[in-house]
Amino acid sequence: ADMRTRASREGDGYRIKGRKCFISNGGVADFLIVYAVTDPEAAHKGISAFVVDKTTPGLKPGRVEKTMGLKGGHVWELDFDLHVPSENRLGPEGTGFRTAMKVLDNGRLEVAAMCIGIAQQALDLATDWAKTRIIGGEALAARQGIRWQLADMATDLHAARLLALEAARQRQNGERFSQAASMAKLYASEMAHRVTDGALQIHGGYGFTRDFPLERFARDVRIMRIYEGSSEIQRNIIAAHVLH
Repeated sequence: ADMRTRASREGDGYRIKGRKCFISNGGVADFLIVYAVTDPEAAHKGISAFVVDKTTPGLKPGRVEKTMGLKGGHVWELDFDLHVPSENRLGPEGTGFRTAMKVLDNGRLEVAAMCIGIAQQALDLATDWAKTRIIGGEALAARQGIRWQLADMATDLHAARLLALEAARQRQNGERFSQAASMAKLYASEMAHRVTDGALQIHGGYGFTRDFPLERFARDVRIMRIYEGSSEIQRNIIAAHVLH
């Protein structure tokens, strides 16, 4: 893990120094979980996790990123040069990476669920539009090309939902679900892009306007293939499980 934030022993605790980027709601949260390197020689086993109160002297919120989508969730840059007591460390030293991976597994399942919700709404809008939009004396839904496109979108969505439900089942049963979470996140995020784009295409020029929510869906869904681990990262994780 290429992490540059450091946490070094200082008195009864640690001095945390560094910068974190793209932190969701980082400037408004009351508490932060900060991952920092406590042993630079131990690679991922040298990362530890700490709880940091937002009122701690030395925590400075930086700029808020201007994102193309997900406008309701602000993304911050944060600077750290602060002291935390030892009791603020989560677990033993060197277990932060393992903690982060557990958090990411849950986050990937949440992203899959978000993608399924966006895609379902996009499909519903496209279906209603195809039924009611009349061109040349007939509804769009009467055209085989549109019907096949809706069929593909519905099938794609259903497959993503089943992957997410399987990952959720494994999690609820206390099983290891890292591979299932990565599969669900990978497929659902790419599916949501396909379905949203297809729904926008069915709407024609109207889908490109602010009068319809599809332009927002198109902006919001783009980040889904990047955060909580990009599609490329998910493929690496899945391949590692397959080859294990």
